[in-house]
Amino acid sequence: MKLFGGTGPAKARRAIELDFVRGIAIIAVMGFHFRTVHTSNVLLQIIEYPLKSFGREGVNLFFTLSGFLVGGLLLRQYAETGHVDARRFIVRRMFRIWPAYYVLIIFHMLAGRHPWNTFLFQNLTHLQNYFGTSITQTWSLAVEEHFYLVLPALLLLFSRLRLGAWTIIGVLSGICAVTLIARCFAVADGDLQGAFAYTQYRIDSLLIGVILSAIYWMKPGIYHQIAKRKWLLVGCVGLLCAWLALATKHIALDESIGYTIQALGFAALIVFVLEYSGSLRTTWIYRGVAWVGLYSYGIYLWHSLALAPGEMLIRKATALGFAPSIIWIVALSAQFVIAIGIGYVTTRAIEYPFMLMRNALFPEKRSSSVREEVPVAGGQLS
Repeated sequence: MKLFGGTGPAKARRAIELDFVRGIAIIAVMGFHFRTVHTSNVLLQIIEYPLKSFGREGVNLFFTLSGFLVGGLLLRQYAETGHVDARRFIVRRMFRIWPAYYVLIIFHMLAGRHPWNTFLFQNLTHLQNYFGTSITQTWSLAVEEHFYLVLPALLLLFSRLRLGAWTIIGVLSGICAVTLIARCFAVADGDLQGAFAYTQYRIDSLLIGVILSAIYWMKPGIYHQIAKRKWLLVGCVGLLCAWLALATKHIALDESIGYTIQALGFAALIVFVLEYSGSLRTTWIYRGVAWVGLYSYGIYLWHSLALAPGEMLIRKATALGFAPSIIWIVALSAQFVIAIGIGYVTTRAIEYPFMLMRNALFPEKRSSSVREEVPVAGGQLS
């Protein structure tokens, strides 16, 4: 797998394949949230179906990818030195995630789009997935923030116990199993909101990505054995697509075992994209999706601002008597352009300066034994 020189502070270390996966995830999320109109155009219905039917599952893809990437930052240290620098990791995460996030909170405070009591305390304390927030897209960021605390603590414990790779993988798998069982009980009790948003019911999606990262870093031979089985990966991705198309409409089923099935399928997708993108990497569609993925965090934070212009366009165009197909294309395209544009600007204006500051003050410790092909890139929405 090759790295490519993207733009920004981490340009020498980004993998276009992983930005492509990010791009798929953020496009799915935007498509799920954006406003459209009903149209009888078959082609537009085909395009809209996956977005509106299971576009929100892009967040689950973000979770698994974040687990793989963020887990890799720590597991690389563990594999090379036998310990992790949790403090440096957390500080670097704070520089990566918090500035853009808190600028978003300040914006909503000043703009007055939501009453303060509907988001301020919840978002400032990263408890919005438990107490709710009117900035609805930020619920998943709370899950990730909790994950950034849990994972270093786990790996610190593992390092002190001097656990080997298979023991670590076994412990993480056990936590995933307990999470799945707990989520099934929550769904059985009718707590669908908790099963959807609470960290203790969703962290397995991230930990499955960490398990994949543990295999990659600590058992590279096993990883390559998995990666060589192309048709097994294709089959897993096919089963994932079938689940998304057929089963996600059954909410109780999807929120119980579905999130685990999705995470496993997304792990297979990550491996497949890493290993078999081939000449597709040079196509403009692939690179375009990857470019969108490069700015996915900023887009995710701010994409809700595109909804109001989309609604206004739909009302105006409908009043003027435009055909539904034209309204669909114009409104959806406008929302994508607005969201991506805001995400691009905020990433450049906020994220990148703080990441440069982070890299100057808290540079990442790198070993000369690092495998050059490793897909290390800034996590997420991570």
